[in-house]
Amino acid sequence: MSDEQLVAAAKADKTEFVRLYDKYFDQIYRFVLTRVADVQLAEDLTSDTFLIAIEKIGSYTWMGKPFSAWLYRVAINEINQHYKKSKHEFEASVAKWHDIGEKFEAPDHDIKEGEDAKESLANLKLLNESFHKLSEDDKDILSLKYFENLSYQEIADALELTVTNVGVKLNRATERLKKCVSPSGTAYDVTSVVVMCFAFAKLSLECIALGTLRFPALF
Repeated sequence: MSDEQLVAAAKADKTEFVRLYDKYFDQIYRFVLTRVADVQLAEDLTSDTFLIAIEKIGSYTWMGKPFSAWLYRVAINEINQHYKKSKHEFEASVAKWHDIGEKFEAPDHDIKEGEDAKESLANLKLLNESFHKLSEDDKDILSLKYFENLSYQEIADALELTVTNVGVKLNRATERLKKCVSPSGTAYDVTSVVVMCFAFAKLSLECIALGTLRFPALF
């Protein structure tokens, strides 16, 4: 069934929302996890996102865009609201990414010839740390592009921007990330950003394998 059909079914009978939940849960969870670096918190915020979605599905207006675009907006709002309430937890999440960076091996094709694993992991840790120095808007757009691998149009739908604005904001966010990584001016190329996102992906897949990604009590 198409998103339009799934939304129509859920609006008529909220128990049908489970189809949208099953279709988009993993996608939204991965995004939230990249932003908070905490499995339990990611589960809670993702659960909150879908609870809000099911509560408001009756007033949702189909605009011809993927339903995930709206879910991303709800998730982003929940993440931002959470961190507004607790600066301490935000700082703790940054620290967790520092630890996470030491647990991953960079993909073979991203390790330069002659560069040992220790240096690669140090670079990855630096990228993780630098990522969390960015604004929430920068982290959102970088996560959607490099982790979720969304197209410019899909990002535009999720963030309610034009495709042109997505390109401009993404380029600026990438440049700011480069400066955070190497403030002296010797910036990493965009490939290094992708290395960071491989780490996010591997963490998410490990969590999926642990079976921690479902909330049966929701329905």
